Amino acid sequence: MPGKKLSYTLAFLLLVPRAFAQEPPQTPPQPAVASENAKEQPQDDKTPSPPGANPLNFEGIVIQAMPLEVKSMSGEIRQFFTEEKEASIAELKTGDLVKLTYEHTSKGNILKGEVKVVGRTIVGTIKEIAIDMSWLVVRTRQLDKPENEINIPLQADKQFQPLVSAMRPGDGINATFVRDGGVDAMDGINHVKSLEWQSKPVGRSARWFSLIGALVSLWVIAFIFTKGHPAALFLGTDNRYSSSKFQTVLWFTLVISAYIAIVSHRIAAAGWTYVGGVDIPPNLLILSGISVLTFAAAKAITTGKVEGKPDMKTSASAPRATDLITDDNNKTDLGDFQMVAITILAVIIYAISAVEFMEHIEFRRVVTMPDVDATMLSIFGLGQAAYLGKKAAGEG
Repeated sequence: MPGKKLSYTLAFLLLVPRAFAQEPPQTPPQPAVASENAKEQPQDDKTPSPPGANPLNFEGIVIQAMPLEVKSMSGEIRQFFTEEKEASIAELKTGDLVKLTYEHTSKGNILKGEVKVVGRTIVGTIKEIAIDMSWLVVRTRQLDKPENEINIPLQADKQFQPLVSAMRPGDGINATFVRDGGVDAMDGINHVKSLEWQSKPVGRSARWFSLIGALVSLWVIAFIFTKGHPAALFLGTDNRYSSSKFQTVLWFTLVISAYIAIVSHRIAAAGWTYVGGVDIPPNLLILSGISVLTFAAAKAITTGKVEGKPDMKTSASAPRATDLITDDNNKTDLGDFQMVAITILAVIIYAISAVEFMEHIEFRRVVTMPDVDATMLSIFGLGQAAYLGKKAAGEG
């Protein structure tokens, strides 16, 4: 019976990565920002226009009024100047959707004529999304009366619906829209021109600090509960450090620390309403399950051997770091070394992925932690299987 259980365990470890380590289905990427294709925006060659040349048109969102900087729907940012007093553009507000005419001269982009405001940008929270993703209702504050909240319905055309389908009620968004009849019309349908999640950038040092801080916090908790000996978490009954326990503790600590760091940044950026809401992706879940299964299977194998041969395991005088890659005879073991090396590699790669994931904290009710790729999952599973195979066949 122990042999059959071991065979089933090894078969599971070998087959799970192959069966489930497929890359997720390739769906069209969901951009963080969606906008209408600005076909009306000519791409000039930056060559100064001769006097009297035909002026160029530009449409975009005001990101700064003085001096005037406008970002097009494709993300290009341009700066514009007036030949006269800047008072003609002083009334523009950040977030206004404008259409303008200009000439490119040796002095820069010179405005010609009036800058026309054709749309507005609102910052708010999604209250409701239509089943067919063609409408969403955004709760925001009135510009003239910030203490009052209003609901603004927005119509999303087809190019925005994939992004809307990824959004949920409660998400914080920035939406630029135009209204039938003009921006100051009392009624009319609001058509989305640009849509994105609100987000807050986080510096690299702050990201690493949060991850390392979470790791230190877990170490302090382990220090307290183990009475000053946190290494006891991966110490075997023979007073030797256990490779299977070590990889489980190491991987568990990193995943929990990444979760804590992500949640802490979400709270700092968007408040306590965004606590939690962090999902675990499929490959990460499988890899974590394999880690725990390896520990349990190794424990079962060792227990079965000791019951059949009580004098097989002798206690060491003191634990050493080399116990992680050696057998009970203190000889370097390929299976142990391979598993520990792959685990450390996976930990380093995932730590970097977690830090890069936190570069921009989006105001989303639910986010998904960074996943591990199929190659890493397969290598990890094979390393664990090799370790269990040698443990079952050998004496240590």
